[in-house]
Amino acid sequence: MRVDVYDRQGGFVYTIGSSALLSFVHSDELNGDDHVDITTTYQLSSGYRLVWKDLTGRYHEHICQDPVAGRTSVGSPTWTDTAINSIAETSGDRIDDKRPYGYSFLAALQVALEPTRWQVGTVDQPGTVSDSLTFYHTTARAAINAILECGGELETEIEVGPAGIESRKVSIRAHVGEQGGRRRFTYGKDLVGVERTEHWTPITACVGYGKGLETDAGGYGRKLTFEDVNGGRDYVEDLDALELYGRPDGKGGLAHIWGTYENQDCEDASQLLEETRAYLEAHKDPGVTYEASVIDLVAMGRTWEGVAKGDDVQLVDTCFTPTLRCQGRVSKISTDLLQGTSEITLGNVTETLTDAWQQQQQQISNINKHSPSWDIAANTPYVYLEQLVAKLNERFNVAGMSYTHTSFEHGTIWSSVPLDEDGRPTKAGAQGIQLCSQGFRIAGGTKADGSFDWRTFGTGSGFTADLITSGTINANLIKAGVLQVDRDGQIVFRADFASGDVIISSTAAVGDSTIGDSVVSSAVEFGLSDSADVQPAEWGESVTWQLGKVLWQRTRYTTMGGETTYGDPFVVDTEEGTGVVSQTDQYYLSISPDSPQGGSWSDAQPEWVTGRHYWMRRKVEWSDGSVTYGDAYPATALTSANQSTDDLDAELDVEGVFNRLTDNGRLKGVYLSGGELYINGTYIRSGTIDANLIKAGILQDASGRNYWNLITGEINLDFTPDGMATTSYVNSQISSVNSRINTTNSNLSRVEQTADDAAYDSSIARNVTDRISIGRSGITITGTSGTKMSVATYTSQGFVVNASMAEINSRNAGLGVKDWGIAYQTTDESVRFWVTDGSSGATGGKANLYAEAGSWRFEVNADGVWYNGTKIN
Repeated sequence: MRVDVYDRQGGFVYTIGSSALLSFVHSDELNGDDHVDITTTYQLSSGYRLVWKDLTGRYHEHICQDPVAGRTSVGSPTWTDTAINSIAETSGDRIDDKRPYGYSFLAALQVALEPTRWQVGTVDQPGTVSDSLTFYHTTARAAINAILECGGELETEIEVGPAGIESRKVSIRAHVGEQGGRRRFTYGKDLVGVERTEHWTPITACVGYGKGLETDAGGYGRKLTFEDVNGGRDYVEDLDALELYGRPDGKGGLAHIWGTYENQDCEDASQLLEETRAYLEAHKDPGVTYEASVIDLVAMGRTWEGVAKGDDVQLVDTCFTPTLRCQGRVSKISTDLLQGTSEITLGNVTETLTDAWQQQQQQISNINKHSPSWDIAANTPYVYLEQLVAKLNERFNVAGMSYTHTSFEHGTIWSSVPLDEDGRPTKAGAQGIQLCSQGFRIAGGTKADGSFDWRTFGTGSGFTADLITSGTINANLIKAGVLQVDRDGQIVFRADFASGDVIISSTAAVGDSTIGDSVVSSAVEFGLSDSADVQPAEWGESVTWQLGKVLWQRTRYTTMGGETTYGDPFVVDTEEGTGVVSQTDQYYLSISPDSPQGGSWSDAQPEWVTGRHYWMRRKVEWSDGSVTYGDAYPATALTSANQSTDDLDAELDVEGVFNRLTDNGRLKGVYLSGGELYINGTYIRSGTIDANLIKAGILQDASGRNYWNLITGEINLDFTPDGMATTSYVNSQISSVNSRINTTNSNLSRVEQTADDAAYDSSIARNVTDRISIGRSGITITGTSGTKMSVATYTSQGFVVNASMAEINSRNAGLGVKDWGIAYQTTDESVRFWVTDGSSGATGGKANLYAEAGSWRFEVNADGVWYNGTKIN
């Protein structure tokens, strides 16, 4: 058996094999508890999911609740838990307000499962849910229970694939399990024992009470009864039940056992009468459940012998007197998956004398083709028969009234109740006998459809019945399912012809003795003493001879009756003989699987070498100093275990080894395996890491500003380097412009404005880059100019700058774009060009265009147009 363990998120954790399972018992109840009691050497955790397959091939999923740690008798750690069906997880799925009034069971279940990950399975429950069914401020699990209160039976289904659980389904079935009582448990075959529990005492008569009658004063007086519609009697009775269960009344008769039925909402006497009759019918027999210990024959390969929750089954236990034969439904089953045994609880039990007869047995023409089931009591005491006959006559006299029906088709039918025109009984529970040309048949009751349940037949071919009681049976051949002989309530002889088992009591006579005196087993025992005249004080089936001791021998006999006797002891060897001093297992690591080759024998197990084979033998040292060796044999299990480990290790890469060492990353620590070091931790701090390969999700600096997301590919560089001051060209620009000032005052103002404008702003000389980010959207550069943020982005659509100034420089020239305009200039100032809107203030608030190349200059502003310092317009 194997149990696969998954975590809360569905990730595979571990597989628990049979060697790690100490106990595993599954208990399942109709519309009730479904849990697993597990004890294992593997460390369980709360929330773990256990996925396992039963012997019929069906998967189950259970959730660990609160595992408890313990230890075995030898000190090994264990974990024990009661894991519940995973449908319990729907208790965490919320439903606010749903109102499936009068929905079909399928539609109602769909509503209940909406907030869950569970799917709707098979829904074959007919009809609809209650017209008042609501799911208000509740959970999905409570909603499912509310549906089940309207009818149907719960069934869950788990589908498992290579990646784990693929689906979870909830079904509402009209009948869970198999119907028809196909499966039968029989004592001596697969029935270990039966325990019968009565839940109520039968009643033989019952009174009924309805709603209190309203008085003239507005209150309520005596309760409603039904004597006005029941011939003056305010009770109902069952004479057959009185005969079976009535108590002696002290006057030679029987007194009723009374019951009471009450319906405080009933206001109709006729309705109350029918309800009281129904209550009596349901309680005239004891309420019984049976708990049976059975052997799970599926575990032995007999898949057709399986039983499950909800199945209709039959029990036949011949250890009861009379034989217990009952049929009912498995309402609860507890299966020990490791031991192959089950405890089943039967509900809706019907005790019957039938032995799972088929319907064809009712056809008289085929009766002689079927093997009857006989319970034979040999040499039944005469007094018992007389008492039985007297009791039967008494019952015939009490209920001897008969109704008849005669027809060409049916012959004559005598019945204990009136018959209709077709010869069918008009009331349930009727008894009858039919006589026609084919023979006769007798019914002790009726079936569910109201017809006679014919069980006893007599024809020209013989007699067939569920039970035959006789004084002496004289026959050439008796065919039986079970032949049993009792004496004083004890089984003397029992033969089960179906299973081939035979039981003979130890008190059965065999010649001058009993079968209990027959020897069923024997064993040779040995002992040591100090003298050949004194027998050993202790005996055992093996003993190590010691120099100076006398070796004795005797035979131990066990009889069928369970008694133990011993043969006469005798001396095997004196104190001067030779005995075993020690025995040692030796090992050989061979290059061949066929014989020990290429190595040597040693008392210690040699270190394993892949591809080789372990051999073993027994070395015996004797008291005379000699040494002998037993035959060498291949230690297949030892070789297989080591080779399998090597094969697994060979298949694992370093990541696989890491997952094995750390339980898929769950365990933290430092591990050394195969000469390799593995470290697993939540936080690891180091100076320098020198590696051929580093696998990581995100590489990040200590401040958290710079990082590389290796999963998405995003790179972010965040830094603030020293800016590059370039104010020298501003001073040279001012000096150059001033040198060109002519004596014209009007030109002086214009040239000064031009110089201020050409100077830009000294703050633009400092450009600082704060961050560079590379991602799916492109390359983004973020910087500052003074205190203002600026961003430049390179994408597939182009280049975008969001800053107060953008500048592109080559080796001999530069181009700048600023909020107030654009400027271009060579480093030797031989070529200059700018356009400004005047918002910078350097041009006196006036728009300005300036161009200079070599010996010519051109300027335009609001005051006019100049060429080489001369206004031309």
